[in-house]
Amino acid sequence: MVGSSVHASPEDPDVAMAADALGVPVDSLSTISREPLGVGSVVGYTVDGNPGAVAYLDTSLLSVPAETGLVQEGVARLWMHPADPHLPALAPSAYGHSLAILLSRLGIIAEGDPELVAYRPGRRAVLRVPSDGDAIWVKVVRPRRVERIVALHRTLGAAGLPVPGVRGWAPDGLVVLDPADGAAALEIVAGRGAPEAAVLDGVDRIRAALSRAPLTGAARASIVARTGWYATRLQAALPAAREDVATVVGALAQHPAPLRADVGIHGDLHLGQLFLAGDGGVTGLIDVDTAGLGDPADDVGALVGHAVASATLTAPLRDASALWAFAEAAWQRWRHDPGSAAAASVHLMGHALAAADAGDRHRARGLMRVARRILDHDGEPEHKDALMGAFESA
Repeated sequence: MVGSSVHASPEDPDVAMAADALGVPVDSLSTISREPLGVGSVVGYTVDGNPGAVAYLDTSLLSVPAETGLVQEGVARLWMHPADPHLPALAPSAYGHSLAILLSRLGIIAEGDPELVAYRPGRRAVLRVPSDGDAIWVKVVRPRRVERIVALHRTLGAAGLPVPGVRGWAPDGLVVLDPADGAAALEIVAGRGAPEAAVLDGVDRIRAALSRAPLTGAARASIVARTGWYATRLQAALPAAREDVATVVGALAQHPAPLRADVGIHGDLHLGQLFLAGDGGVTGLIDVDTAGLGDPADDVGALVGHAVASATLTAPLRDASALWAFAEAAWQRWRHDPGSAAAASVHLMGHALAAADAGDRHRARGLMRVARRILDHDGEPEHKDALMGAFESA
């Protein structure tokens, strides 16, 4: 999947490594994505003159079932999409007939090619497959994680949470899921289809149900652990915001980080993971791969951070006031929960880095200003549009 891109910086050592491996000039590469993985990161590049091709440089040093590209042992690997070595089921699922054969064995008749709707290199991919009934969703994950993900769906479903049913799975990293019930929460909230308070009440009910579910394994590690990684890259990618980055990192040192590891949480809860009824009640909860025992502040941080990021993405296209209002209301509801300010601010650092890598430095700087504002706990916000005001001050 190719998103927005920006010409890669020749001073970035990852760029030089990727250019050398590909045998192309550094200035022919454009960065389309970057995210932490293992001890390093995975960076996606397009190459001038080779439309549609995407190369990924992986410095995670994580082991894989089999290499699919070039490898410099102990340093990095490089592969071409879709040959993700962490996700061996991706290439045959997205571009071959094996997925249709698997679905037919489950009694599902595919009526078109699979559509790759989400991809996080090295982590997971999501495909939508038109079928003779409702569209079927297929998740591609690391093989070692597939049994746990299936068990999470079954555990949470038995506990009364509205997770999609599992239709089948394969040990090479495929999970076949029913569609979620209801309408996408992001669209409902953006269109003011339900009152903010009703949606937040629904979220609180889901969070309470997660806390009661018989989860045993650890949730995804707190995003606060990525602070240093984000800060280092933001300082390089966004020179104009170095003061903001330093201020946020300094403020984070004074704020309690999420520390609990004994409460059932989603691990990455945000509007994109929720489906709603017309009254704002939650009828669907997806992407529970990250669920487990952790700190409730991590779910607050994800919800607020993504709501702000969605509002800033929506603004150039249509009225973003509904998403801003939701973000403000969510932050007011949970802002005093221990660890929530730290988690929300680091989520915003991640969104700021993604914006900077995509060449949108104004948006990146605005997100860092919101991160600063969230860490400011000197009394109540001056007005109900505190977060939007911080963004617009950039």
